[in-house]
Amino acid sequence: MMRLVERMKPIEETAPNPNVSARAWRFVQAFIREPLKVGAIWPSSQQLSEAVAGACSFAPDDTIVELGPGTGNFTELLLRRLNPAGRLVALELSATNVKVLKQRFPQSEIHFDSAEHLASFVPAGTARCIVSGLAWGNMMPALQDRIMNAIVTALAPGGEFVGFAYSHARYYPTTVRFRRLMQERFATFETTPTIWRNVPPAYVYRCEKRS
Repeated sequence: MMRLVERMKPIEETAPNPNVSARAWRFVQAFIREPLKVGAIWPSSQQLSEAVAGACSFAPDDTIVELGPGTGNFTELLLRRLNPAGRLVALELSATNVKVLKQRFPQSEIHFDSAEHLASFVPAGTARCIVSGLAWGNMMPALQDRIMNAIVTALAPGGEFVGFAYSHARYYPTTVRFRRLMQERFATFETTPTIWRNVPPAYVYRCEKRS
C-alpha cells in the first residue's frame, strides 16, 4: 500500500497573504475566550495545512466535511480542489471563528455546532473526506465515541478521515485512546513523520472507512 507521505497531493504555491497575521490574532483571541473549544493557541502552519489537505483524496464535485476548522487554513486549500457542484460543510464551536469563516468562505456551509451533530447536516454515507482540527486529547471518552460514530456514519464506503495531532501529546491517555479507536473503526490507519515547522510540532493521520 502506498504510504501516506507518498499519497499527498501537491498544493499550488501562492503569494503571502497580508491578512494571515490578522487571522492568527483572531485565532488567539478565540483560544483565550474558549480554550477547551479551540484546543490550540496558534493556527496550523502552511506546512501542516498542506500535509492535511494533501492527504485527502476526493473529486471536485464531492462532499467534504471539516470539524473544528478554526479560521480556515485547511478550508482554503480544500476549496481550491472543489468545483461549484462540490460541497464543503464545516462545524465549528467557536463563535469568533465562525464569524471569520463565514466572511472568508461564503460559498461554504459553516455551522455553529458540535461535531457530534454532523448527521443533522450531512446524510449518512455521503462524505468523501472528513478533515478534523479537533482537540481529541481534551475530550472525555464518551464525547470521543459520539463524534467518532458521527464520522463513520457520514463517510461514504472507502471514504477518508484525515486530521492531525501534536507530537508532544502522543502518549496522553486520551490521545492513546483515540488512536486505538481509529484503528478499531477503520480499515486502514497511517501517520506521517513529525512536521517540525508547526507550533507545536505535529503529525498527520489518515484513516479509510471499510468499503
